[in-house]
Amino acid sequence: MRIVAWNCCRGPMAKKLASLDALQPDVAVLAEATEPERESPAVLWFPSNASRLGIQVRAFGGYSLRRLKRAELPNCIVPVRVSGPASFTLLAVWTWPAPSYTQAFLNGLTSYAGLLRRGPTVVAGDFNGNPMFDKPTQRIKWWSTGFAQLHAAELVSAYHTFHGVAFGGEGHATHHFLRRPERPFHIDFCFVPRAWAQHQLEVQVVHGAEWRTLSDHFPLVVDTAVPPAAALPVHAAAAATRAPPSRR
Repeated sequence: MRIVAWNCCRGPMAKKLASLDALQPDVAVLAEATEPERESPAVLWFPSNASRLGIQVRAFGGYSLRRLKRAELPNCIVPVRVSGPASFTLLAVWTWPAPSYTQAFLNGLTSYAGLLRRGPTVVAGDFNGNPMFDKPTQRIKWWSTGFAQLHAAELVSAYHTFHGVAFGGEGHATHHFLRRPERPFHIDFCFVPRAWAQHQLEVQVVHGAEWRTLSDHFPLVVDTAVPPAAALPVHAAAAATRAPPSRR
């Protein structure tokens, strides 16, 4: 199964979706996206309270989407049921100041703690933060606290597990502030169940000139073979033949 998390940075979507299609995702979380023409079992839309942008969740191939009951919170973290060869709950993320990035993140995790416990759950999108943002002098290290909640739910960051690095030690930026290469940050994540990360995990941040023209973020592409108990045998065969993402 392939999951793509990408902040597509507003603007007309046609060219962005064409590039997304080239990555061949099964499920995609698109932050800072414009409203789609229509919703369907393959496209859900969660507008922000502060702009005309929001989160698009898209499904491809044999996958479909269904809204789950949403907490009375801004749409910074939203719950979706993904059904298909592997079925799971998705918490799609795009944090913005509601009232702050950290509070938006922690409020969402608290509200959906039951979904995290029940699993299997994937948490993916633009977090706009990283535990490295916590200052040593802070009494409460907010980002570290939130990430610890995900770890307590037996979720792991796919990127950090695959590359064997700690938060703050990332070798690939998912965001260049103001599109400046000298201002790199790793703030887009895909957390998957720990058991999934033990099955043929592969993770890339797709860089290149084309992607730089499309957004100030780069797509995070996660491939994982879901354990047999959670996926149909035919899916494992299909996943084995999937083409790697473009490295444009």
